[in-house]
Amino acid sequence: MSKLIDLSQEIYQGMPVYPGHLQTTIWSYHSHEETKKWLKDGFSYTTRGLIISDHGPTHVDAIAHISQNADALSIDKMPLDAFYGTAIALDISNFPERSARGPEVIKAAEKKDGQEIKQGDIVLFYTGHYDKHYGKPEWVEVYSGFTKEAAEYLCVEKKVRNWGVDAPSPDTPGNLAYPVHMVTRKTGIPHMENLCNLQLLIGKRFIFSGFPLKIRGGSGSPIRAVAILD
Repeated sequence: MSKLIDLSQEIYQGMPVYPGHLQTTIWSYHSHEETKKWLKDGFSYTTRGLIISDHGPTHVDAIAHISQNADALSIDKMPLDAFYGTAIALDISNFPERSARGPEVIKAAEKKDGQEIKQGDIVLFYTGHYDKHYGKPEWVEVYSGFTKEAAEYLCVEKKVRNWGVDAPSPDTPGNLAYPVHMVTRKTGIPHMENLCNLQLLIGKRFIFSGFPLKIRGGSGSPIRAVAILD
């Protein structure tokens, strides 16, 4: 029987959001006490309203998020097989904060963790940032990222299907050139942000599932990221 590991952050009002993105707001729209007044035989229901960024919680970027090209895919147009497939998790947590990892760091992690990135894989990187800083001001200030060359190693040389990190961005904070996002724009290979629990997957090969919502014209979407272990 397969084991499922949830890799998604909780969605709640007041949750940390990348600077400049819409904050999450959740409210009670219908309550049981309200609806039972006009329904019969003791039936009632409750619903909630949500205002949320398509880049708020654990999410994937659409190519249209970072490309102005008319043919850049919005999230509803991206192929579903970009969000499901064989996956590995690599431990790159032993790295200075606010620094950018090059391809040599990824290659060393492959060797250390006994995993090889194969064409079509989904690659998840455990940086330890979620465990150390989630819910603190440091969450959006001190995470480490990747260089352009590291992203090209994944997307151009290894030809991964998708990849993601347990941090707000694969680019380092304050780097307004966003070199990793530029590789996503060029290659059309998406990346995911704000994952968690990746330490449970180090050294394992598994199936990853992280489908986006079908948001018409969406620049990204929250995902329910799950690892499926045999």
